[in-house]
Amino acid sequence: MSDLSATALQFPALARLLAIGGTGPGLIPARDAALAAGPQAAALADALALAVWEDAPFDASAARVAAARLGSFQPAGRLAAAVAAGAGPVQAEAYFERLAARRDIARMVAYLLERHRKAPADVGILARLAVIAPMLPPGSDTRGIEAAFAGLPGGLAGPGSMTAGELALLAGRAGEAEARLRQALADRPDSGAVRFRLAEALLAQGGREAALEQYAAAWRLRPADSLLLARFADVAAGLDRRLVPLPGSVAVLVYCYNSAAHLERTLAALAATDWSLARAARLVVLDNGSPAADVAGVLAAAADRLGERLTTVRLPVNIGAPAARNWLAALPEVRSCDFVAYLDDDACLPPDWLGRFGAAVAACPGAGVWGCRVRGVDAPRYVQSGDAHLLPTPRPEGTLGRGFELARPWLAGPDWGQFGLSRPCASVTGCCHLFAGPVLAGLGGFDIRFSPTQYDDLDHDLRLLLAGITPYYCGHLTVIHAKATGASGNPGGAGYGQGFANQLKLHGKYDDAAIAAAAETAFAALAADRAAKAEVAAAWIAGHGVGEGGRGCTG
Repeated sequence: MSDLSATALQFPALARLLAIGGTGPGLIPARDAALAAGPQAAALADALALAVWEDAPFDASAARVAAARLGSFQPAGRLAAAVAAGAGPVQAEAYFERLAARRDIARMVAYLLERHRKAPADVGILARLAVIAPMLPPGSDTRGIEAAFAGLPGGLAGPGSMTAGELALLAGRAGEAEARLRQALADRPDSGAVRFRLAEALLAQGGREAALEQYAAAWRLRPADSLLLARFADVAAGLDRRLVPLPGSVAVLVYCYNSAAHLERTLAALAATDWSLARAARLVVLDNGSPAADVAGVLAAAADRLGERLTTVRLPVNIGAPAARNWLAALPEVRSCDFVAYLDDDACLPPDWLGRFGAAVAACPGAGVWGCRVRGVDAPRYVQSGDAHLLPTPRPEGTLGRGFELARPWLAGPDWGQFGLSRPCASVTGCCHLFAGPVLAGLGGFDIRFSPTQYDDLDHDLRLLLAGITPYYCGHLTVIHAKATGASGNPGGAGYGQGFANQLKLHGKYDDAAIAAAAETAFAALAADRAAKAEVAAAWIAGHGVGEGGRGCTG
């Protein structure tokens, strides 16, 4: 355990935030908790202030905190102070705000590039450009944006090259990303942020040993970084590419309502599944009372491809998601299976998905549910759903309110590889998750009070935790989701009232003692997993002669 992690253990709330981890703004809660802890956590606060700013080097607010913590006697502190001083005054920009309201990302980026051309020293413009550029539609060419960052002069050259490298990495141009990141590394060889991204660029090109050396060097510089440690250990152990057949039979369950086009794509992806990665597999699709005949047509066509593997069930009315899940789970052919996988009708899986889940089962056989990393088809550079962690928010006695918040580290920025890891958590996404059959049968089904949909899967995971069983996130399985999860539940959306009501039900269902117990189960498993991963990382370092924590690794 690093000295910084040992410090965090003196402050339980801080230790939990540190265990969850994050990137850039995602680390701000941990940074601020360390700052609030006072002198005892001063070194940790310094490290987290530096990490937040390194990940978002043009963010003036993060730069001000880092400069104040590090001081002018450190090069990083001087550079952070220069960044903070370089942000221009905030101005009303009616045109930009109209573009933002329409989510016209391409024009927003073009506007910011023009602003940068006119005011090249304003780091506030660069900060917005760095945040918005990854939101461009799939297939967009970001080379012009990368050139703008890579061409920054003076002290901004290093942060600019890192940002350009990250954008190239997000675009799938790993070789170009490596070149940009090596430029950044030449400017700041002590940057854990640069080395972490460089490791991802090297791994994407097949350079595993070189990537592991960079992970090790980054871990030496950022010993409290939970995402970095988990990623490093998983790659060192080969878990990122491991396929293991499921140790038993599996029932793959899909329920749908009036979504023929999405269902057709999902079933096409399932038809390409490598079914040899399970001892036996069956697929059951429930048509939840779809009024249109096209769903029936899609199922008939799928039967031609999938043959006897496919069973269909048609209900006369839509009974909602929780009841549909329970109906499927109660089928005799499903109850006889060792594992049960639920998929949304708009989820597209890779052919090796069963082997990815099999590797997760082998890594954590005691979990009751295994989840995956989900990306949206229209936003492939971001994680739409991943691991969620439970942070209790005790309520005054006799009052209603939120009993917890969910920490989701992947919400704070794009995914350039740092979320490709596995670990226990409090909840995984219901878009695609695998249950141990006996656990699913023994827990009593999904709560139909959360009908027609939303939060029944989270409620189920909380019940697992209260039974002492922890969900497990496998970020090495990536599933593409056609719909924008939760979009209709935003204020003004069609499902807002329903979602709000189900949240109220969920928080009212559990008292503070139950929430605290569930969180304790999840965080205890996460702490044990982190300790095991630290042993894996340390063993790799010792076996490769690079010294404790990665000393001896070079650019």
